[in-house]
Amino acid sequence: MFFFVNQYLLSSNSSVEHAEIKRVQLFTDHGAAAKIVTRDFDPVLHHTMPRFGLRDDQLVNMFDFFAGTTDYQGRPRHTEDLHLPADYQVGTGNNSREVKDGQRLVAEVFFAGGTVGEVNRVDWYDPAGNLTLRQHYDLRGFKVVDAFFGQDGQEFFERYYRPDGSTYLERYYVQSVQNTPINSLNVLRDYQGHDHYFDSLDDLFTFFLDELNRTNGTGNTFIADRPAMAIQPVLGMTSDAKRYLWLPINHVDDGQDPLNGPLDGMLQEPLTSELKRWDGIIVMTDHQAENLRQRIGDQIPVLAINGTPVKRSATTVAMVDRTPGQLIYVGRLGEDKQVGQLLTMFAAIHKQVPTSRLTLYGYGVAEDVKRYKDQVKQAGLDNCVTFAGYQVDLTTAYDRAQLFVDASRIDAQPLAMGEALNHGVPVVSYDYSYGPADMVQSGVNGELVPLGNQDRFVATVVKLLEDPTALQRLSTGAYTNQDPISEATTWAQWTPVLDNE
Repeated sequence: MFFFVNQYLLSSNSSVEHAEIKRVQLFTDHGAAAKIVTRDFDPVLHHTMPRFGLRDDQLVNMFDFFAGTTDYQGRPRHTEDLHLPADYQVGTGNNSREVKDGQRLVAEVFFAGGTVGEVNRVDWYDPAGNLTLRQHYDLRGFKVVDAFFGQDGQEFFERYYRPDGSTYLERYYVQSVQNTPINSLNVLRDYQGHDHYFDSLDDLFTFFLDELNRTNGTGNTFIADRPAMAIQPVLGMTSDAKRYLWLPINHVDDGQDPLNGPLDGMLQEPLTSELKRWDGIIVMTDHQAENLRQRIGDQIPVLAINGTPVKRSATTVAMVDRTPGQLIYVGRLGEDKQVGQLLTMFAAIHKQVPTSRLTLYGYGVAEDVKRYKDQVKQAGLDNCVTFAGYQVDLTTAYDRAQLFVDASRIDAQPLAMGEALNHGVPVVSYDYSYGPADMVQSGVNGELVPLGNQDRFVATVVKLLEDPTALQRLSTGAYTNQDPISEATTWAQWTPVLDNE
């Protein structure tokens, strides 16, 4: 069994989660047992999973595992299912409802987003209006947590429940010097006949990974997908297992000196003093693999496995059927992606091609997004630049676009770039490390621009938008040159790991 170790699956995910989802589907298609593993408590997880095409048997969450609810089936609770006292008055509302005893606010019932009145949590208040108890409900219809609060308004204790109401976990908190709660103790109650005590959530997660390994016969393969939180729990396992470190990031801080630059802080020990504890390191491009081999030597295998396996599109969309002048960017909105610079270049593009439009799909830190929107407004581009936010299915967006543009300065492999090419969208991108050069051939399916050369980037986009014949040629090239990122190529790259299981 292959376990891809992560922290969470959210309603809005990064490329780490999207790559995992594609990977588990790839394994499933080839009859290889694989699951995504998540650590964080999430009462809406099984509501989120179908949104990304995931079944219950393709993901296992730590809290679900210990509660025995990985494949639990139930029905959502609504306010009337809470059986509140008959003399309480329940208000109305689409997102929440107040519960009163005369004039006193007793509780508030909050509904899960994207649902019609399905209970997510209930907050209870004392006569002075202080929050004393917060009850969380799984959207499958049972109470999962009672969280208790003190007079200072801070949480001090949590009790976790199974659907039958029995307790399986207790979590205790103390106050920091900043008067915020710090988890100080976790007690796994009556697990296989014993209570187990853990100082931190990471310690509990390590224990869980070992139990997951044992319940699946040991000798399984665990891949630390989100380095910041997965490295230490995977390395901390004591049971017999294979351990791989997946790098969804550049291994050096600035990304421009892969052989001598300082290692990313979270990778300093895993790639030096703890290196030999891994069965292998996995990166997504041959270029990064070669750089990393030169850096750490041949102490352990360094494998290049594509992180963006694509199924060849069943249909093709001609350029004449796409929106004239439509450019798209898909990814995180941040300065390592140089979104501000992309907007500056688009302003220059729009002056020369007034029909051009730019739509940005993705999310970012609120202050960054605000700055980008202010930049667009100040440039007078409100009518031709759209911030479309995070969307799960971008099929229509790709099929309408004429160009995919990327002004990033660093990555490990841009997932969206592969998706764009799969939909016949030519790419204009800076030639940064790593990824674009592995997917884009200038003059074949897009154009690569020297990193930082804004004038050339602008001129390249303008030239293509003004040449429908060239656009169509590159689109055809995008559709027909997908071998490097195909599922067949990706599956072959997994062979050394599969053979080592």
